[in-house]
Formats: sequence, C-alpha cells, structure tokens
Amino acid sequence: MVDIEKIEKRTIQSFYEDGLTEIAMGLIFLILGGYFFATTVVPEGSALGAVLTGLFVLIIVSAAFLVNRFLRFFKRRITYPRTGYVTFKKKEPSPKRRVATAVVAAIIGAGLAALYGLSPSVKLLIPAINGLLFAVAALLFANKVGLLRFYILAAGAAVIGLGITGAGIGDAKGISLFYLVFGAAVVVSGAAALIAYLRRFPRPAGDAAEGPDAR
Repeated sequence: MVDIEKIEKRTIQSFYEDGLTEIAMGLIFLILGGYFFATTVVPEGSALGAVLTGLFVLIIVSAAFLVNRFLRFFKRRITYPRTGYVTFKKKEPSPKRRVATAVVAAIIGAGLAALYGLSPSVKLLIPAINGLLFAVAALLFANKVGLLRFYILAAGAAVIGLGITGAGIGDAKGISLFYLVFGAAVVVSGAAALIAYLRRFPRPAGDAAEGPDAR
C-alpha cells in the first residue's frame, strides 16, 4: 500500500534540504534586526526617526522581494541541476480562512502594541514573547516538514528570546537583538544544510539549470 502522506512529506523535505530557504529567511530577519537597531540609535522625535518609521513597510516589501530573487537565483544554479525541480500546487485560501488569518494577525499585532505601550517592566517581556511566538511557528513548520534542524531552531528561538529578557534587554533593543541573533542562527543552520547538500549531491558534469526560470 502506498503511503501518500509519507511521499508528500518527503517531497516537502526535498525542497528544504538544500538550506537555501533558511538562508533567505535568515537574511530577512537580519535586515529586520538592523532596522530595529537603527530605530534605537536615532534620537526619538527626530526627522530621521520619522523617516525610518515611514519606511518600515517599504523595507519589509523590498527585503522580501530581494530575498525571493536570491532564492530563485540560487535554486536555479544549485538545486535544480542536482535534484530537479519541485513545485507545489497552490490552493486558494477560502474566505473563512482569510478572515481567520486576518483576525489572528490583528489580535497578535494589537497584543504586541498593547505590551509596547505599557510600563518598562512589561516591555522587558517583548523579546521573550517574540521568541515564544517564533518557537511555536517553527515547531508547527517542523512538524509539517519533518526535518530535525527546524525543531532545533524552534527551541533556539525560545531560548534566545527568554535569554534576552533574562539579561534585562527589552523594548526595541531587545527586539533588534532577537532578530539579529535568531537571524544569524537561521543563516548558520541553512549554510550547514547547504554544505551537507553539496557534498551529498555533487553537480553532474555538463548539466544546465532546470526549473521554470532556467536560462
């Protein structure tokens, strides 16, 4: 009997086994960490601070775009010639799922905003809360993919967030430090996976890039 669920999980694993997606996500976290750090060193109420605040959405969108280009470029050059092209059928989310996602995002955003506006002692907890949220997200992803390193990253997110709070670093500095440290950990995890992948799957001589964007 064919185990469809096992085949599906193995297909998902094959997409992430090269570590490139982790490197791309880690770069986004590092960019966010750099942005939040910049907000801590710019004088509060200054014109530059206002500009940074206004650029937040642009920075997020630009970072996501550039990292997506990075991922596609290196997938074509590294992954597709070695283990082929893997794609997934895109499912359009139902209206109920979209509403539920929006409600959850709004609740999380409102909760973090409320914490940020409270006393300094409560602001100290923000890195820990970020760490736990990232840990839950990484754990859910790890269960879906079934790769050990994602479980390690889930534990790492919680440890980093709690450690920053335990060190007494809160508010924007704590958030920036969390994104910088966790982003670096994700990049290192991806780089280690990429090295193992390259050793396991040497590129066949004379093979060209494959995939939807191959040139």
